[in-house]
Amino acid sequence: MNYNHSSARRGKPKRLLDPSAGLSIQTPPMSQSPYMYNQQVPMNNGGMTEYGFNVPGQGAPPYGFNPQVSNYPPSDNQGAEFPSPQFATELLAQPVVTNMAMQYGNALVGSGKQHFEKYVPITALKYYFAVNTDYVFAKLMLLFFPFVHKDWSVKYEQDVPLQPRYEKNAPDMYIPTMAFFTYVATAGLVLGTQGRFTHEQLGILASSALAWGVIELLVHTISLYVMNLQTSLTTLDLLAYCGYKYVGINAALLISLLFRKFGFYLMLLYFSLSLAVFLMRSLKLRVIPQGHTSYTASGNKRRLYFILFLAGVQPVLMWWLSYHLI
Repeated sequence: MNYNHSSARRGKPKRLLDPSAGLSIQTPPMSQSPYMYNQQVPMNNGGMTEYGFNVPGQGAPPYGFNPQVSNYPPSDNQGAEFPSPQFATELLAQPVVTNMAMQYGNALVGSGKQHFEKYVPITALKYYFAVNTDYVFAKLMLLFFPFVHKDWSVKYEQDVPLQPRYEKNAPDMYIPTMAFFTYVATAGLVLGTQGRFTHEQLGILASSALAWGVIELLVHTISLYVMNLQTSLTTLDLLAYCGYKYVGINAALLISLLFRKFGFYLMLLYFSLSLAVFLMRSLKLRVIPQGHTSYTASGNKRRLYFILFLAGVQPVLMWWLSYHLI
C-alpha cells in the first residue's frame, strides 16, 4: 500500500520557514549616513520633532512641559525685580518697623556720642563757650587795660568755677576762636590792599597758624611735665590763654591799614605788654598754689619760670605770625 504524504496534508497551506520571505516588500530608498546605525525616519509628515514627554492635545509645548495656569489673580508687580514703592511705603509705615528703626537710631547715636566724647570733651567745651555780650566786652577791656584791674581770682560755686558769663576772670574759648578766624580774614584784607591776595596764601596762613598753636601747646604741656608742676591748669586753659594773642594781632593789622608799619609795631608793642601783664596775673593764682607767698622757694621758682616763659613767648609769636603781612 502506497502512503503519500502530500495527500495527507492536502488542503492546508504550506508554512514558509524562509527568513527572507518577509522582506520581499519593496520599500522606497532613503538616504542613510554611513556613520549612523538603524536610523529611523520620523513619521510626523514634515513637522518639527518633539522631545520629552508625549503630552496629548493640540498646541502642546515643544519640550513636553505643560505649565499649570495659576488660579490666583494677577499681581501688578508680578515679574518685577523689586517691590513697588507703594509696598515699601506701607512697610515703613508699620508701627513695628518704625519703633525698631527709632530704637536702632537711638542706640547708634548714643554709641557714636560715647566714642566722640571719649576723645573730645564736649562737656568741658560747653563751659568754655558759655559767654554773653557783656562778658566779651568786659574781657576785651581786660585784655587791653589789665593795669587797672585789681581782683584776679576766679569765683567758685560748690567747688566748680563759675561760667565765663558770670566771671570775667575765667578763661574762655570763644574769644580765641573768633579772633583766629578774624585773623585769617584780616590778613586777607591786608594782602588785598597790597595786591598780594590769593586763596592759596590764605590756606597756607591758616594752616601755619594752627601748626604753631599745636607746637606751642605741646611745649607748654611738656614743660609742666618736665618741671613736675602740679597745677590746676588744663589743656583747654592753656589753649585759651595762648589764643588771646590773636586779639592783639588783629588790632595791629587793622591799625596798619591807616598808619602802615609805624602803627603796626606801636600797637604790637603795647598789646604785647598788656597781654604779658594779663597772663602773669591770671596764671599766678592757677600755677602757684594758694598759701605760698614766697617766690624764692624751690618749687615756686619753677612755677614762676613757667609763667614768665608762657607770657614772654606770646609777643614773639605775635610778631612771627604777622610781620610778613606788612
